[in-house]
Amino acid sequence: MTEFFNNLQRLQKVADDIVEEMTRGLAGDKSSLLMIPTYVYRLPDPSSTGDYLALDFGGSTFRVVSVSLRSGEAPITKSTTLMMENDMKTVSGEILFDHLANCIGNFITSEKLENKDIALGFTFSFPISQHSLSEGVLVRWTKGFQNEGVVGQDVGKLLSDALSKNSVTSRVRMMAMANDTAGTQVSGALAHANCHGGFIIGTGSNACYTERVENVTALKNCNEENVIINLELGNFGELGHLDDILTKHDRHLDEQSSNPGKQLYEKMISGLYMGEMVRLAVVDRRDKFTGVFPDQLLTPDLLDGADVSDFISDGNNVKAKLGGVSDADVQLIQNVCHSVSNRAARLTAAGVHAMWLKRNKQDFVVAVDGSVYLKHATFAEVMKDALRELGTGVSLVTASDGSGLGSALIASTS
Repeated sequence: MTEFFNNLQRLQKVADDIVEEMTRGLAGDKSSLLMIPTYVYRLPDPSSTGDYLALDFGGSTFRVVSVSLRSGEAPITKSTTLMMENDMKTVSGEILFDHLANCIGNFITSEKLENKDIALGFTFSFPISQHSLSEGVLVRWTKGFQNEGVVGQDVGKLLSDALSKNSVTSRVRMMAMANDTAGTQVSGALAHANCHGGFIIGTGSNACYTERVENVTALKNCNEENVIINLELGNFGELGHLDDILTKHDRHLDEQSSNPGKQLYEKMISGLYMGEMVRLAVVDRRDKFTGVFPDQLLTPDLLDGADVSDFISDGNNVKAKLGGVSDADVQLIQNVCHSVSNRAARLTAAGVHAMWLKRNKQDFVVAVDGSVYLKHATFAEVMKDALRELGTGVSLVTASDGSGLGSALIASTS
């Protein structure tokens, strides 16, 4: 299916363009990549001891996590995962943060942590401008969130204020803001000292990596040697670098989104958009159906990323979701799912390859988290195959609880 490009040479060009945008962003020049310093200057000490909390917020679910660190031992984590209902994406920012604070309070009570003095790491998986480890100002909402009164505000303070307002124990201290990619990298570094990258590919997508402070204009007066940089990679393409490979389905999906012209790379690879991309492409092929076309496919957002993976895994899942579809039409739908998924995986590999190029082709480990990478039937293997084709000197390790554990680990270093 040629419309969803799969060309190695063009993939290399994507990686080269990302490197160029990274360099411009670090220098403070116009770039689609924000290249935000996280103020995380060092990786965790395996000998650390203490109890920590993390709030992992950034998509269709959010988690409250407790982490117990004991010198030389594996971290002990407990967590609760809660759904973020769609209506919570449009309520006021005050209502949203009150809800988060109450969920933290309920978790503290259920885990009997009321009498402990605990530092909290806040993984906030949206574009933020950080001015210190504990302060992060929301640049813009993504992933369908549109809560008023939050853009331009310090979300760390909003959470702290909500914790106080809702009488959550005063012994919980907001210590560290962390993007989920930084948390994932730090989590990976606990077991892999050479972990210098993090990549999230789930509801949304983003990446971070270790950069030398001397290359970061925003930290020109900093005496540290290295810092983790949050690329906000999902926004790559805003300045036209992907225009020649955008299909009519990409353009339609973008036009109908809550942020047209933004997050184009993310819209091509992440789980939030994968199902709709497949639906649009299948509808465009309705004249090729040998049997009755399932009219429910005319309903926007009928499919999600999990459906795409399920359809690839077993054609019976197509019939279960869409009804009486012929075997030939099941194959057509599966072919579309493969094409959309393979393009997403290969474009993700280009992002990892770009970080390797930016670090002067030094071999290192990248910790990966996110539902698409962890649960999609073929995504991880296609991504790894693309990295081999590109000659990338990177090892991928799974950090399945990276954003929660990593955020707590960042709090432990503050």
